[in-house]
Amino acid sequence: MKNQPLFIYLFCICFFSFQATAQQVGFTTENDAYLLKLEDAYYSNGIFLHLGYADESKKKQKRVHRFELGQQIFTPLKRTTRTPADIDRPYAGYTYIQYTRSWFNKEKTVFQINGTLGIIGPASGGEGLQNTYHRWLQYAPFLGWRYQISNQLVLNTGVLYAHTLVATNKFKWMGWGAAQLGTAFINASLGTKMLYGLFNSNQSSQLWNAAVEKTGMPNKEFNIYWNPKITAQGYNATISGGSKTATDSAVTLNPKTLLFQNTIGLAYSEGRWAAQIELVHQSRETTIQLNRHRYLGLQLQYRIN
Repeated sequence: MKNQPLFIYLFCICFFSFQATAQQVGFTTENDAYLLKLEDAYYSNGIFLHLGYADESKKKQKRVHRFELGQQIFTPLKRTTRTPADIDRPYAGYTYIQYTRSWFNKEKTVFQINGTLGIIGPASGGEGLQNTYHRWLQYAPFLGWRYQISNQLVLNTGVLYAHTLVATNKFKWMGWGAAQLGTAFINASLGTKMLYGLFNSNQSSQLWNAAVEKTGMPNKEFNIYWNPKITAQGYNATISGGSKTATDSAVTLNPKTLLFQNTIGLAYSEGRWAAQIELVHQSRETTIQLNRHRYLGLQLQYRIN
């Protein structure tokens, strides 16, 4: 694959070295092309490999450890970029590895922390991957990758807290808040999650990637969910770039202060297999972005134990 850096292979070695302790492995793919609109812009593509395992804290609370290797690709609306004036959302590739630890107080609360190491820029391999799958699918290529955000190291940390507000046999309503801080992303989010159908307690639910047990299998789940959120953005390096971009050819823009996102999904889990499908509707990310954005996410997980 053209322009594929050694950095990605080092990520793969680190990521798959954790497989010996994994109790669940999974794969997620996100793309607006799945909506059959013959479009591919803004958040152009996301691909993620993840694995997790469960244990207990000293207080006998369940903990879930999750490792994720991911790549995201961002482009403007117009493929035939000729000048910076054609770019309403900067070109950017982002590749990372992330560790998340979750604590559960049964049905009441969820607490998560995470740490991320990654790279934004040509070294992420975003340009090469997009050109490859566009060639496979016979899509027209994007012509402005020479303007992409320059290489920047990503060192980020994040935290999330969620609390169950209402829980019945078939309905659950949770409120949550999250924040990120680091070299690439500074933001804070507030949202809610509502489920209807068949679901487990938070500590064993696919809703929180917690449908993994030290022994045995969690109960069956089949539900529809809604997850609206609002995010206040302080900094987004895939839009604003890093400290060095002012002296090179990268096109950078100003992110919108408030970002709104609606997610509607369907989740199914039984035995060793779990699957999800999500429709995501996102407001404009930059102050000059022409359109809002929609994409579809597909996830498949397999329990090893």
